[in-house]
Amino acid sequence: MKLALLVLTAAPLFAQRYQINERDGLITLRDTAGGMEATVAPDKGAELCGVRTQFKGQWTELLWRACDYTPVQGWTGRAPWLWPAVGRNFPSNVKENEAGSGSSYEYKGKRYPMPVHGFARDLPWRVESKTANGKSARLVVALADSPKTREMYPFGWKITLIYELSNAVLTMNFNVKANEQNKDEMFFSAGNHITFRTPLVAGSNFADMKFQTPSTVEYVKKGFSPTGEKTERNWNTPIKLADFPNLRAITLGGYKPGAWMTLRDPAGLEVRIDHSATRQPDEVCSFNVWGAPKDGYFSPEPWVGLQNSLVSGNGLVKLSPGKEWRWTLRLSVPAQ
Repeated sequence: MKLALLVLTAAPLFAQRYQINERDGLITLRDTAGGMEATVAPDKGAELCGVRTQFKGQWTELLWRACDYTPVQGWTGRAPWLWPAVGRNFPSNVKENEAGSGSSYEYKGKRYPMPVHGFARDLPWRVESKTANGKSARLVVALADSPKTREMYPFGWKITLIYELSNAVLTMNFNVKANEQNKDEMFFSAGNHITFRTPLVAGSNFADMKFQTPSTVEYVKKGFSPTGEKTERNWNTPIKLADFPNLRAITLGGYKPGAWMTLRDPAGLEVRIDHSATRQPDEVCSFNVWGAPKDGYFSPEPWVGLQNSLVSGNGLVKLSPGKEWRWTLRLSVPAQ
C-alpha cells in the first residue's frame, strides 16, 4: 500500500512530452522527447520567430536572427507570412524604377496600395487557443479583415493559422475563408519568407551547404515581375550554396503535387520543408529562393503565387463568397 501511494504521488513529477510556454509575448511549442521547439510571435504577424533542434547533444537555432527584434537595416529574417500578395505589384502605368519600394494594384477602377509581400505580416494576430496534451503542442491564431485592411484589400475574410508540433515535425495550417457577404470572388497569393542561418551548425562552411528541390522550371523576370517566359531549372540534384547567386530571387515552379526542399549542413544537420494546398493556380511559384549565404542567411520561400499577381492575374488563388482555402506546410529535421 505504501509503495502504491509513493508511485501515485511521484507520477505528476514526470514532465509531459509536449509543452507550451509563454514569455514576453512569445509562445513556444516544445517536444521534449523529439528535441524540437518552435516559437511564434502573435503580435508580430504571428510569424515563426524561432526553431530549435537538438543536434549532437546541443540545442541549435535554425532561423536567421530568430526572436531578436532589435531594429536592423536590410532583411530582418525569421519566417513572416506573406498575404494577400507575394512580392511587389505594379500597375501597367507605374514603372518599377519610379515606384521605389511602393506597390499597388487596380480593382474595379480604383487603385489600392499593397505593401510588398502584403499586410498580414505587419498586423497583430489574436490567440484563439493554446493546448498541450499527450499527442502534440498546438497554437491557434487568427486574423480578420478590418477597416484598415479594406483600404488595401476590399474583401471580408478570416485567416486561421494552426501551429502544431508533434513527433518532431512542425505542421502549419494556413486556412483562408472568404466572407459570405462578399459580392465578388476574392483573389490572393500566399507565402512564407522563412530564412535559415548559414551555416546551420556553428563552425561549418556555408559554401559546402547543399540545397535540393525537385523544380523543373524557373519563371523569368524583368526587374521584379515575371515576363511570362520560363526556362529550365532542375535542382533535384543538390546545388552548393557557394554556387548560389547572391541576393537574386530565383522563382521556381513546375513541381508535381507536393513541393519540397531540403537544406543540408556539411556537419550533417538537415532541414526539410514540404507544402501543399487544396488547390493552386496553373502558373505558380512553389519556392522563391533568395538570400546571401556568405552573409549568414538563405531563404527558400514556400509560395503559392507569383510576383505582380494582383496586376497580371497570374498565380492567384480565387475564392467565391463563403468558400475556404487550406495550405499546409511541414518543417522537419530528418534523422541524422
